[in-house]
Amino acid sequence: MLRFHLAGFGFLFAGTLIAQSPAKVDFRRDVQPIFQEYCISCHGPSQQMNGLRLDRRRDAMRGGTITVIAPGNSAASRLYLRLIGNRYGTQMPLTGSLTADQINTIKTWIDQGADWPDDLSGDNSAPPRDPRATEIMEAMRAGNRPVFQRMLREFPEVGKLKGRGGATALMYAALYGDAGDVRALLEIGADPNVKNDAGATALMWAVDDLEKTKLLVQHGADVNAL
Repeated sequence: MLRFHLAGFGFLFAGTLIAQSPAKVDFRRDVQPIFQEYCISCHGPSQQMNGLRLDRRRDAMRGGTITVIAPGNSAASRLYLRLIGNRYGTQMPLTGSLTADQINTIKTWIDQGADWPDDLSGDNSAPPRDPRATEIMEAMRAGNRPVFQRMLREFPEVGKLKGRGGATALMYAALYGDAGDVRALLEIGADPNVKNDAGATALMWAVDDLEKTKLLVQHGADVNAL
């Protein structure tokens, strides 16, 4: 008889544990929307306050004095500790704390292993740059005008291509060339408002040269980009 009582207690205990286990948190459905609404403006592509970036998995998972996200251990994760506010710094976000449910969602996600799908990782490397863009930019940097002029004749589309760091031939012309180089690129369709990977436009590169600046503005450069 005692055996049956114990068996019944075992089933009851197991059922209680199952009932108390939190539901599986899904990054796409539950976590990413919180990051997008409350975190990315200060910890995303355009700004990384305190060096923290939450739009890319490899950055969010990096280590340090205390790991940003320690899969399986919210108590060792700087992200969670800053959300609840403690000795590691001011409670985040600065605009106001998350709700208890939102904080618990982040905590549970971390404790469950912080699964972050590959297709949402943001870790994909940038597409390869066009070698022609690199060639014309290097020619401009070296003052090799014959190569620059030949490429403009043979590959007029080079004015719309990007090289290393997202830079364009127009940006290099604004920095290393003369007003004639800038004009030549603008006349074949180079866009003065294209930004490089750091968010700079050709106008920013030409700001110390009045003639180049005028040319860029005349061709539609956004002066508010300065």
